[in-house]
Amino acid sequence: MTEDVVVPILQRIQNSLAALDRKVTAQGRDLTEVRQDTRMIRATFHDIGETRVTAGEVAVLHEDFNRVQNRMRDLEVKVEHLEANSP
Repeated sequence: MTEDVVVPILQRIQNSLAALDRKVTAQGRDLTEVRQDTRMIRATFHDIGETRVTAGEVAVLHEDFNRVQNRMRDLEVKVEHLEANSP
């Protein structure tokens, strides 16, 4: 009789943990992409010191940096949300 009560509770907990695991895995992939973008931007800034840069290239760098910064901010919000709602 106790099993009838406990098993459904354990199944719900297991399902909740599986959903949380999928969310964290997705966040990890997003974070990896942001890290790669950051490394590319750093390399580009390093290269700027060695070459002449046009105004258009600077504008593109600003756009890339803003995009990465916004994605990072979005990820921070998602992580805070996941942490606040974790079981």
